[in-house]
Amino acid sequence: MKKILLILIILPALIFAQEYTLEQLIETGLDKSYDIQSELANNKNSASYLRSSLYGILPSVSISAQKDKYLDAIDPEWNASASLSISKSIFLNEPTYYNIHTSILDKKNADLSLEEKRKQIAYYIFSSYLNVLESQKILGIQKKNLELQEKIYNQVKVQYDAGEKSLLELKQSEISLIDYEIAVNEAENSLFKTRKDLFSYLNMKDEGYDFVEPEFDISDEKFSFQSNNTLLQKKNSLTSSKVRLVQTMMDFLPSLTLSYSVNHNDDNDIYAYSDYLRASNTLSIYASYDIFNLLEKGEAYSRSKRNLRVQKIDFETSKRDYTIELTNLQNDLKTLNRSYTLYSDKLKLSEDNLNMAQEQYRLGMISLLDMDRAKIDHQNAQLSYNNHHYNLLRKQEEINLLLSNKILGKW
Repeated sequence: MKKILLILIILPALIFAQEYTLEQLIETGLDKSYDIQSELANNKNSASYLRSSLYGILPSVSISAQKDKYLDAIDPEWNASASLSISKSIFLNEPTYYNIHTSILDKKNADLSLEEKRKQIAYYIFSSYLNVLESQKILGIQKKNLELQEKIYNQVKVQYDAGEKSLLELKQSEISLIDYEIAVNEAENSLFKTRKDLFSYLNMKDEGYDFVEPEFDISDEKFSFQSNNTLLQKKNSLTSSKVRLVQTMMDFLPSLTLSYSVNHNDDNDIYAYSDYLRASNTLSIYASYDIFNLLEKGEAYSRSKRNLRVQKIDFETSKRDYTIELTNLQNDLKTLNRSYTLYSDKLKLSEDNLNMAQEQYRLGMISLLDMDRAKIDHQNAQLSYNNHHYNLLRKQEEINLLLSNKILGKW
């Protein structure tokens, strides 16, 4: 009894392990793919740059210890000394402030980039997964067509041997049989390549398991474009450029530095920190103005201003283009949805038509040419229906990707 219970518990897991699911492969891609590893490294580097800019606030602190002996003395002895120095300079055009500000914006962009990359990876794996499913369906269709053509060929051969069909009809049937064998061969190769591409991207071995056909719901919800991750990144970059422009403007002002330093030392006992004597405590103000450097600063300011103007145009253009792209995608989705319904109806009709053609051909009521025409119509209907089904699913998630919405409601 215990063995039976154990088998019942393990069996579902074993069955699941023999299949690939879309969610499983997306999670694998978000963990193992080169794209996510590269993006995670960039995100961590951005956080590191931010911390480095914050460290610029700290004063300069140095601790030194020294021990020396003057060998030319009559009675040379070792002398020990130590010192602690703390200093901090503040500039009128303090670069630390600008570095912190831009580093914060860069970190926000890095977070947006990571979020967007996760969505792109999820969409790419989703699209590749559909490519495999579509290739599997095409291969199945071509195999069924090949089986059908083999039956027709055998039927024609029997009729030819009985003198009911001509040699021409037999050869035509044989040519069609070869065509379907070619179609099956090419479909097998296409399926092999789509699987190979997907698992190469995932950095994992393909065990050859079947792909589970997931369930999808087609949404008819309409969206209006507001923003997305890419546009938010452009907005942050625009703000960063404005900050840099202000910094460039501040360069026209005199260089003014406020500096403070304190130095403690003890020439006798370097370990008696409580007895350190104050040797230096300095506050200084330094001002300078490089007259001839104004020309170079003026050129730098002009370049920054022009670049900022171009960035503003790029931001507005991108927002307009995304709005147009969303409208086009929604129109495509509506068209695909309508076509999908029509192809579904066409597939049913072509199947009925093929069944009738087969029966009429068997009874000698129609020619082999009419039979082939009905067969080709059914095949084209199958392939078109299959293609529109998966394109419809892709288009819906393509809209989510454009809007930076969750892919498949999760990623």
